Amino acid sequence: MVQKRRGSMDGVKKISLVIPCYNEEKNITRTLDGILEVFKSSSILAKYDFEVIAVDDGSKDATWAQIVEYAKKDNHIHGVRLMGNFGQSCGYQAGFDASTGEYVITVSADLEIPLENLAKVVELLEQGYDFVNTNRKNRWGGEKKAKSGMANKIISRVSGVCMQDRGSGMKGFSRVLVDNLKFYGDMHRFIPDYLTVYRAKMTEFDVEFKDRDFGVSAYKGSKRTIQVLLDIVTLAFMLKFARKPFTMMPGRFFGFTGAVITGFGSLGIVYLIVLKLLGYSIGDRPLLIASVLLIVVGVQLVMTGLLGELMMRTYFESSGRRTYAVRQTI
Repeated sequence: MVQKRRGSMDGVKKISLVIPCYNEEKNITRTLDGILEVFKSSSILAKYDFEVIAVDDGSKDATWAQIVEYAKKDNHIHGVRLMGNFGQSCGYQAGFDASTGEYVITVSADLEIPLENLAKVVELLEQGYDFVNTNRKNRWGGEKKAKSGMANKIISRVSGVCMQDRGSGMKGFSRVLVDNLKFYGDMHRFIPDYLTVYRAKMTEFDVEFKDRDFGVSAYKGSKRTIQVLLDIVTLAFMLKFARKPFTMMPGRFFGFTGAVITGFGSLGIVYLIVLKLLGYSIGDRPLLIASVLLIVVGVQLVMTGLLGELMMRTYFESSGRRTYAVRQTI
């Protein structure tokens, strides 16, 4: 593999375009053609060097073969082929790790957002924004729109970030964000929210939405609504921990909860001891069993917190592990 270098020669800035692909054989060539054309025709984009990193996320069709053939014809095109279908977040991460540009922009393989908007993304990044999001206008209607709007409001309430379209495929990142971001699970759904940890300067602008001409999105499923609800709970906890890590360490969280529960159990035992000293029988009282159970549960929670501390320290010390496996690069 050729060693990466940051940026381009002669002081010309480089833009890295990352395209996650899964079974996009009917779209990827059209997308690559469009990117090359827009960099020739746009007076803004023509000033930059660029590279395109198409990440094949374990496609079962001819997507990878088309990427390989295109890369042979144009040295701006590069490919990363993952060993299996790791998901969109890992597709982004693989592309980010392979990128060398000062700016990194994600692009959907289905051309749902006109590529002419790349110029505005670059302009806003040049103005000092760390993250540029696009808001797809008029994309859905009816029940789907209502569900998306409700989920977006909940996420905004949890994170404090007012973004209209977290699922848009065209997003711009500064190099400093790319070098610090690590995508896990389904983090791609909450990129603006996680970026608040870095105090990133963010903006968003409206773009036209165009339905894909071929196929359906491979990164959607019937279980998505339930998954998003569960992810929102995880997001709330992770943001609280990441923004104030020393107030949300597992030892403190579980330790405090365990201490409170143990305290209630201990009060029950003290009460029963007083009754015993006064001559009352306590052996047949439900409070005795309940108090002992509370103490046992409380101690277990404290121990869980201690184990969590050890696991978290181990995680941070070994956080260099990647979330994907690469089969081939070109």
